Amino acid sequence: MRNRNEEWEEIIKELPEGWERKARELGALTRGRNIKTAEELFALLMTYIGNGVSVQTTSTMFKLGMGISLEKGAVHHRIKNSWRWLRWMAKEICESTGMAMPKPEFLGDKEVILVDATDEPVKGSKKSDYRLHYAFNLFQFSCRSLDVTTVKEGEKLTRYEIQAGDIFIADRIYSTMTGLEHISSAGGDYIVRFKSKAFNLYDAEGAKINLPDRFRGLSALEMTDVRCFYRLSNGEMKPLRIVAMKKDAAAIEESKRRMARKVSRKQEKAVQQDTVELNEYIVVATTLEYTNAQILELYRARWQIEQVFYRLKSLYGYDEIPCKNADTAQAWFYGKLLLSAICEKLIAQSDFSPAGDWSAAMRATFGSKPLV
Repeated sequence: MRNRNEEWEEIIKELPEGWERKARELGALTRGRNIKTAEELFALLMTYIGNGVSVQTTSTMFKLGMGISLEKGAVHHRIKNSWRWLRWMAKEICESTGMAMPKPEFLGDKEVILVDATDEPVKGSKKSDYRLHYAFNLFQFSCRSLDVTTVKEGEKLTRYEIQAGDIFIADRIYSTMTGLEHISSAGGDYIVRFKSKAFNLYDAEGAKINLPDRFRGLSALEMTDVRCFYRLSNGEMKPLRIVAMKKDAAAIEESKRRMARKVSRKQEKAVQQDTVELNEYIVVATTLEYTNAQILELYRARWQIEQVFYRLKSLYGYDEIPCKNADTAQAWFYGKLLLSAICEKLIAQSDFSPAGDWSAAMRATFGSKPLV
């Protein structure tokens, strides 16, 4: 069994080449009397991010563990100045482990923004208390937006600033005419999972379209698209493209099981038949003119950020998000992502297999005790 100093050295070895130099280049490590090396700064950041404690508690733990005294204000200053360094390290490791995907050539200079939200309780609460909303630039590996609200604040596209040339990708909860119009009016494009009965679709003659009727001839994994319109409240018809792919048999059965569990758990009415049928397909609404395969390839990229947040929840939890300062929140976010990426690398190594002692090693390094 390794001791904790040996485990710490294992973690340091997993950091990307040039990580110490980058600490200075990106403004995280500056001249100071207390923290003189990148490794000391990294230890401070991991004490804060890995333990989910306050800045004041971080100061105390760091003094006990490292013998370095820093006032609360100095700790906070170091943390908020480190977000660019943490982002760089997380991006480098995610790319090396396959967690980050390369940008397809067909996108050119367009930016792909993944939008989602997640609910979390504060410590000791049995229900969700706050909601983290985020817009993540997939190929720049940066947060366009990171915001914390109460759970009463809905998930909607109108909360995000749109730049011309952006491609926003979002799940079905964001499938509203208001949200789609918000993106289009700012010169952006979107790929949004279409929600059954979110709004009506019409053909060129103004007749309503029933999507399952258009898809029934598809075989497993076959794709198609439908050119249609939606109608604004003022009567204006806006063009829309629907891209769909039929799921395979296993995926269809899993969808049915999920719907049945949801109805049973929430005591809801049985799902209508056309909704059940539509769930046999992946259906997205888009303004883009790429091929069907390219549209669905981009939509699958949304699972990149889904997996990131799954790892953050399952491995470390969010603890309480620092939301008073934008740079501190970003340092927290990228630090959590970095921990997730490091774990991904360690899991792939035999010495840190799921059946072995990798989780104990990570707890020893980033757990409730101060670093030594």
